[in-house]
Amino acid sequence: MEDPPLGDSSDRPDRDPSGRRSARRITIGLVLVALVGAALYVSTRPLGGPLSPSRTGDGGSPAAGNAAVGPGVGQSAPDFISADAQTALLRDLDGAPIRLGDFAGKPLWIVFWATWCIPCQDEAGAIRAAYRAHRGQDLAVLAIDVQEPAAAVRAFALDRDLDYAIGLDPTAAVKTLYGGWGLPSHFFVGGDGVIRDRYLGQMTADLMEQHLRAIIGS
Repeated sequence: MEDPPLGDSSDRPDRDPSGRRSARRITIGLVLVALVGAALYVSTRPLGGPLSPSRTGDGGSPAAGNAAVGPGVGQSAPDFISADAQTALLRDLDGAPIRLGDFAGKPLWIVFWATWCIPCQDEAGAIRAAYRAHRGQDLAVLAIDVQEPAAAVRAFALDRDLDYAIGLDPTAAVKTLYGGWGLPSHFFVGGDGVIRDRYLGQMTADLMEQHLRAIIGS
């Protein structure tokens, strides 16, 4: 019997198309699992940290995970109005417009949040406690809920006994004015309307006290 040519592999037992397809599927599956795992890690890793004090466009190098956009420390806090100053972008739970001038002369703590945000839920009680502890120093807290209906926000506030000011930002326009950070994010504004400190992410009670010193002193 004549041996087949060396280049002809049609009768070789190690050429198994079904085996190659199975191996390829396994490889693709492992790659997909690795990609999903990496995505979950990025989406769940802690993002908290002081926001860079660098002003927009000053060439500063913000800390890792922070973006050099939006108003910086030392800049005036944006008012909650449209660019033409004709439309109020922020309203309270009863539909009344909220302006930055409503808090003039008071140290103001602004926090962007949402009821579905787990870190926001976790820190709500500590914010309430800090507000009550410093209310005698004229501290004002404005919790700006992003893109949720008033009914859901009102129910959350009643359930958690939140007695500080709450604003509704239905289109995220105010959040965009302040740089579009993730939730929660915090801005500490002096009585003169100037941003004294910022923080991105969930805050502990101790961190809140540290950052509040920027606007109400020790």
